[in-house]
Amino acid sequence: MILSIYHEIVKMASQKKHYIMLIGYAFLMTLMVFVYWKFQNRFFGEAERMLQGMPYIMQKMIPDPSKLCDGLMFARFSCMILFWVVMPIFAFMFAGEAIACEQQDGTLRAYLSRGFSRTQFVVAKFIAVFLVILFYSMLFAALTMLIGIVFFGFSKMQITLFMSSVGEFPPPGLVSAKKAILSYYLATLYSAFAMSAISSVSFMISAFVKRMTVAATGGLVFFFVSLIMQLAFSDLIEDIKPFLITRVLDGYSQMFTVDAVNWDSIIKSVAVMCIYWSVCVATPVVVLNIKEY
Repeated sequence: MILSIYHEIVKMASQKKHYIMLIGYAFLMTLMVFVYWKFQNRFFGEAERMLQGMPYIMQKMIPDPSKLCDGLMFARFSCMILFWVVMPIFAFMFAGEAIACEQQDGTLRAYLSRGFSRTQFVVAKFIAVFLVILFYSMLFAALTMLIGIVFFGFSKMQITLFMSSVGEFPPPGLVSAKKAILSYYLATLYSAFAMSAISSVSFMISAFVKRMTVAATGGLVFFFVSLIMQLAFSDLIEDIKPFLITRVLDGYSQMFTVDAVNWDSIIKSVAVMCIYWSVCVATPVVVLNIKEY
């Protein structure tokens, strides 16, 4: 199994889409640095307003509110765009081609004819996709923080602003930079797992189609339908809202809080991820084991 996963990762690493992904990330960071610099005065004003609403002792801890708008805050804002726009697209691309590309290139029949376990083939594919998503999530999180610190400095105190559910913002508070960095990477790790659950839809579709673009597009459509339902029909879908994949992705907001992390909520989100993983991995296993190639 480990050797199969290694071979899948090597195969994925040789693809040219990685260059496109890195170029897309570089473009996004260039844009985010410009936007953050252009509107920094507004961020200063907002930070000052929130600081005034905090207890007097907290206000004394931050004599200059502009210090709160540093590189770590830049990283948090940038990663919101990264995990909601850039990473889902590429996650769907990687997952959508996992099995479909083998069918499209005609290599699936040759591979299965050697008598290899079809179940192991599917599981190895999915684990490889997850590891690639995890790698890029952690890499981009580290690079984004480095870029933020280089351009906007570093403050020992951080405000717990941002990273909340769509349209929902908890009361801001102050935390140490150490806690803010820990929360940042916990959120990144959580997002990688959530992203693998999201992309598992494309992975499942790739077992039924011979075009990787169809599988990737199918997952992307599912993602945006889920987002529209969450934003526009929130009151009408109260019962199924916890199972929306975009709602699960919102769980990273739980890491950015002054209080203890709400692990009950995180566990529920992980349980929903497990449902997606189970269905979207078990289905290709069944399909490949009953279908003749």
